[in-house]
Amino acid sequence: MSGNILVVDDEQIVRDFFRDVALSLGGSVDTAEDGDVAVEKCKSNHFDIVFMDMRMPHMNGLDACKAILDLDPTTKVVMMSGYSEDRLMDEAISSGAIARLSKPFELRAIVNLIESAVKGSDGGGSTGGRLFLFFAL
Repeated sequence: MSGNILVVDDEQIVRDFFRDVALSLGGSVDTAEDGDVAVEKCKSNHFDIVFMDMRMPHMNGLDACKAILDLDPTTKVVMMSGYSEDRLMDEAISSGAIARLSKPFELRAIVNLIESAVKGSDGGGSTGGRLFLFFAL
């Protein structure tokens, strides 16, 4: 598997974890510490998958999701939160995210989503485009 992956989180440990998972699958990984940086990177790079925290300084995951979907409405967005009820998550779903996952998450689920998104982006599956995971800490 290969793919271009962006990990966006204000916590270094989360960026490192997802970078390690993606690299173990053969992906190319970039990171960003907030939504502003993520949106800028999406303007100049294609990412098959973006893992993004919901709550960050400068630009939160919801605002970044909306901005990225404005750039590419075919982007697949999967929201993930540690909160059982989160208004921002509900709004992200209403804004175009296709699903939400709750923490704690399972490594196998992350691997499956990465493989599905990358497979879809190279014509091997039906997901096509980019896949975004949003995390709320």
